[in-house]
Amino acid sequence: MRMRLMQAGAELLGEVGIERISTNQVASRAGVTPPVFYRHFKDKYDLLAALGSTLMEAQNDILYEWLERSAPAGFEELMGAHYQFLLSTIQATAEMPGAVWIMRALRAVPSLTAVRLASHEMVTDRICRAMGPLLPEMDPAELRLRTRIAVDAGYAAVEMALDDPSMSPESVCRALTQMWLGGLRHGV
Repeated sequence: MRMRLMQAGAELLGEVGIERISTNQVASRAGVTPPVFYRHFKDKYDLLAALGSTLMEAQNDILYEWLERSAPAGFEELMGAHYQFLLSTIQATAEMPGAVWIMRALRAVPSLTAVRLASHEMVTDRICRAMGPLLPEMDPAELRLRTRIAVDAGYAAVEMALDDPSMSPESVCRALTQMWLGGLRHGV
C-alpha cells in the first residue's frame, strides 16, 4: 500500500505541483481513504520525503556502480566513465514519475532539505574514498570540497537536463564532466 501511495503521489506531484498536492488527492488517486494514507505517512511532506529518498537512492545506486566499476582501473578510467554515469542518472531519473518535481521539492521545501543534504554528504564520502588513493597528492580537504561542489553541480545538471529541452542531456553531461576533470587535474 505504501508503494501505491508513493506512486500516486509521484504522479500527482508532476500534475499539480508541490503547493497544490494534497493527502486527499493522493489517497483518492491510490484508491484508498484518507485514513489509509495516514497509516503510512504523517502528511504530504512525509510522503515527499519518502519520494525524495527513493529517487536519490536510485540515483546513488548508479553512482556506486560507476565508482565500483571504474575506480579500480584508475583516475583516467573513472573520469572517462563519468559522462556515461551522469547520462545514465539523467535517463533513470527521467523514467521516474514526478522526478523533476521531487527534485524541486528537495531544494525548495525547508523540511526536505535534510534528505537531499544527507544523500549528498553520503555520496561525497563515497567518491572521496574512491578518489583519494587515485589523487594522493591532493589535499583531502580540497578533494572533499571539490567533490561536494561536483555532487551539487551533478544534481543541478540532472535537473537542468530534464527541465530545459533546449539543452541535450549529452551536452550537459559532457560539459560537467570536462569541468570536474579540469578542476581535479588543475587542483593538484
